[in-house]
Amino acid sequence: MNLLRHRHDQGALLNVTPLIDVVFILLVFFMLTTNFARFRLIGVETPQEREVTQDTAAAIVILVEADGTFSYDGDPASLEEISANVAEMIAVDPGRTFLIRPEPGVTMQEAIDVFQLARDAGAYAVSFTGPQEQS
Repeated sequence: MNLLRHRHDQGALLNVTPLIDVVFILLVFFMLTTNFARFRLIGVETPQEREVTQDTAAAIVILVEADGTFSYDGDPASLEEISANVAEMIAVDPGRTFLIRPEPGVTMQEAIDVFQLARDAGAYAVSFTGPQEQS
């Protein structure tokens, strides 16, 4: 009888299931206790004084007609006159809204050209609108 010899298991298995639970609990703990307040201290300057006015009654309408003519705020005008009028208006009121209203039959390129003309004259609040409803 061999009482002095102990039988040794070869390679004891390590159960990692509790370790995964502990790591998950630590992850949740650090996510909940992390202070994100310092990230809110980053200063971002927004242009509050140049906020776009959403009042469509104050917007100036540039009409692009199907026959190739244009009108600026109800008056017939050429592209050069429109550019000068937009630049003049922007010098007085930088937040002025301009609406490009193409009539049915106007190509997309013609409408985009007038849009770009207004942007080149200094307007940044330029958008498109559909044809005016007949009342």
